[in-house]
Amino acid sequence: MESSPCTVTPVVTKFSAAARTLDPFGISDRAGAAIVSAALQDVGIISESNVLNVVDRNKIQRERTKVRSTLLSQSVIKEYDHDQFGLYFDGRKDRTLSMEDNRKKVIIEEHISLIKEPGSDCIGHVSVNFRRAQIIGNHIYSFLVMC
Repeated sequence: MESSPCTVTPVVTKFSAAARTLDPFGISDRAGAAIVSAALQDVGIISESNVLNVVDRNKIQRERTKVRSTLLSQSVIKEYDHDQFGLYFDGRKDRTLSMEDNRKKVIIEEHISLIKEPGSDCIGHVSVNFRRAQIIGNHIYSFLVMC
């Protein structure tokens, strides 16, 4: 009597890494389920004959709930760092009219608010008239050094 070779495919039940990865990027449960199912199909865990491990949005949603409750119960979040700064781009822009070479020129300055968390204590604001990241970073750094 010969036994036929049997292939055993593991049943995937934990998606905590996927849930932790989907949250920061704002990916929905449905899109996350499609991504995880496609990855499992590429690896060979899901096939035409074996659809036990297909991931639906409810599995992702349950795992996200578990991961979030685990993160909230950890002491890392409970011991809040009191020296954190928040940068808020409030969209406020000043338009200043100036004259250069007998022509009118509008200078647009963007405001960036510097807030200390928790408590939302306002430290100050920086006005930047160029939108390049390096210039904005230099203005914020020089403001924080002067404080």
